Amino acid sequence: MQPRCICFFNSNKAWGGGENWHFRNALLARDKGYRVCFVANAESALGDRLEGQSGITLLRLGLGNLSFLNPLTLLCLARFFRENAVEAVILALPADVKAGGLAARLAGVRDIIYRRGIAVPVRDRAFNRFLFRFVLTKLIVNSLNTRDCVLTENPRLIEPTRVHLVHCGFDVAAQDALPAQPLVERRPGELLIGNAARLTAQKGQKLLLGIAAHLKQQPIPFRLLIAGTGELEQELRAQARQLGVEDVVEFLGFVADMKSFYQTIDIFALTSLWEGFGQALVEAMESGKPVVAWDVSSNPEVVSAGETGFLCPVGDTRAFADRLLLLMQDEALRLRLGANGRARVLAHFEMHECFADLERCLKA
Repeated sequence: MQPRCICFFNSNKAWGGGENWHFRNALLARDKGYRVCFVANAESALGDRLEGQSGITLLRLGLGNLSFLNPLTLLCLARFFRENAVEAVILALPADVKAGGLAARLAGVRDIIYRRGIAVPVRDRAFNRFLFRFVLTKLIVNSLNTRDCVLTENPRLIEPTRVHLVHCGFDVAAQDALPAQPLVERRPGELLIGNAARLTAQKGQKLLLGIAAHLKQQPIPFRLLIAGTGELEQELRAQARQLGVEDVVEFLGFVADMKSFYQTIDIFALTSLWEGFGQALVEAMESGKPVVAWDVSSNPEVVSAGETGFLCPVGDTRAFADRLLLLMQDEALRLRLGANGRARVLAHFEMHECFADLERCLKA
């Protein structure tokens, strides 16, 4: 039975991919005629963005890891669910599963769903087994890799029929409508390789600089544009100087205009060592750019190897450089893989297509 009222529940204070998913899907649900409620933290970027949104009933509440132990918090949440006749609640964080899940069960909410966006195992503990068996009705994962990681410690944590794959949707029409202009001036004959990710160990930019060193031995002029900030920035800058690639590597810092970034580059290179869902790969493919990434985690679900880009053995910087070089040498190949990538995004990762998957989950 399709619910008439959906409550999105995300208590994270910072803004990230999970918050973007909940925010955009709440707006989509509203626009498709659902009654929509939202529970956000009293102090949160997500709550701030939801303030004043028409057609969304918002509850902002001080929530933390131990909120499920506070009877007043649970009663407040349960009352909110009952008063708004919530029929399905979609929970974001492990802490939300505890507080929001228990309160939803107390209020008699029919469908209590945990949306898992990070590829990390759920610990095999008695309380988690209780929540997955007696509180949660369904699990949404953003990739098959996330599903497998969640169940690593306990493959029987939840029945397979209750697990639903809903990819992170991308708003192609909105992206296409944005203006774009080059972010850097291209030097004569130069090819531009882009990387966009937080400057942290997971994203593998140390390996990327080694790849740049391999490419610098070739005669094709190039520049590597790295968009993002993070705790490794100074260390990466020092490594670039040590490897002698500081003249072909440019750290752009935080880039707000990502459409212009993707339109500026010729090839997108993602060296993340794992991804719950490679949103940056989708963004680059939507812009018609060929991609190169490691053959790891969810990347094979996003990239069709040989058709939209290339996947390389993890850590094999020589193979990665060779694939980039192949694309640098062949403009026709770049254009073909880029066009295939955009077609793949439209077919599998477009926002409305992914929302239809969410609706199928809600009806199940």
